[in-house]
Amino acid sequence: MKKNVKKTIMTLLCTGVFFFAATGNIFGALPSVFAVAKTDISWENISAYTTYFNANDRGRCENISIAARLIDGVTIQPYGEFSFNGTVGRRTAEAGFRSAKIIVNGEYVQGVGGGVCQVSSTLYNAALKSGLEAIEFHPHSLCVPYVQPSRDAMVSTESDLKLFNPHGFPVRVSVTILDGGIKIAFLGKNEGYRYELISNILETLPPPAPIVKEGDKDEILRSPKNGVKSEMYLECYKGGSLLYKKRMRTDEYRPVQGIIAKKIADTTN
Repeated sequence: MKKNVKKTIMTLLCTGVFFFAATGNIFGALPSVFAVAKTDISWENISAYTTYFNANDRGRCENISIAARLIDGVTIQPYGEFSFNGTVGRRTAEAGFRSAKIIVNGEYVQGVGGGVCQVSSTLYNAALKSGLEAIEFHPHSLCVPYVQPSRDAMVSTESDLKLFNPHGFPVRVSVTILDGGIKIAFLGKNEGYRYELISNILETLPPPAPIVKEGDKDEILRSPKNGVKSEMYLECYKGGSLLYKKRMRTDEYRPVQGIIAKKIADTTN
């Protein structure tokens, strides 16, 4: 039995066929398995997208680098699916992730794995620009600085980014870490299509009156920020001709309530 298995594996390798399996999924779902791919594929660039971050934020940089390494080189087969959580796994200290800012219930707090959502959001944009479909995505509760509204893809233990490859050829993810940036490209067969993503602000949501606290001096502890309602369209071109335009999503991002400190006047004299 073992000899037959070994012979089968050697036959597949010699004929230029391999299996790619993305393991390490500890989210409770089955591992993401990508079926047969040919080694003689001529990989062409079909899309790329870059976002930027503060290179001095060491925790965030490390988290971005870890997630980038885990998705770099992943191949999604024709009509196959990709799961971000299934590929990257849980963001834990044991897995090497560090503490950085994350958004929880409309607040910025410290949490292990902060910055990984920038990787998933960059991947989301690059994927849509390559003609892939996002079959699961989730917005943040607040606007994020690295992508326009309605172009983010938040991930957590409960929320995943899942992609579907509708092409008749495999696509490969290529990730490059820049000095203060991350570039994600999709490689495959360039058929001459071009996809553009358009973000529109539908409404601005003003923040409520600031929270006032007693302090040693007058200062702004948290600056207020507007929220927005937004939408995103995808446009598909071939050559210079627009083939179709499709609204992909609408979202609402909360405003940020300001917090100010007021020094209480000393009335003892």
